[in-house]
Amino acid sequence: MTDAFDRWIEWAKKPPGERRGLPSEIHASVRALSREHRADRQKVNAAVEHRAELSRSGRTAWVYLNDYQHGTQRKVGEAEWVKVFASAEAADRWFDEHDPEGVAWEYEIEGGQRQSSVWIYLPDENSRAIGDVSWAMLFASKQAADEWLDRNAPQRRTWSYPVKE
Repeated sequence: MTDAFDRWIEWAKKPPGERRGLPSEIHASVRALSREHRADRQKVNAAVEHRAELSRSGRTAWVYLNDYQHGTQRKVGEAEWVKVFASAEAADRWFDEHDPEGVAWEYEIEGGQRQSSVWIYLPDENSRAIGDVSWAMLFASKQAADEWLDRNAPQRRTWSYPVKE
């Protein structure tokens, strides 16, 4: 029986140019691991199961960086700068209508279940590396975000964005 680890290794070792895909939940889970842990079957399978549980419990959201409009770059904090979706299916519905080539990335939400909005913290406000797991942190509430900021980055701020169902 093929598990997440087998699928990851098969995908990682595919010949150059082969278009075989890997489900995003496996890719995101494994990319969050250190390089040495990516070769450990138990750690890979545990990471994939952990992300699946977070998703089932409403502790993830899908984020799409929408930072350009008619050639002008939007600023962090502007209303349309990112789109946040409750699920991959919600993102796909939006993409079908607005950006058929768009891609959203799944992020864990700190501080509880996803609400009608999330608060986003960026370690580097100039970075556009949205596919990198360290690009942003999402928080379930302003209180959770503020508590984290007080402990870890007191001079920084977060921005609130609505979650599309």
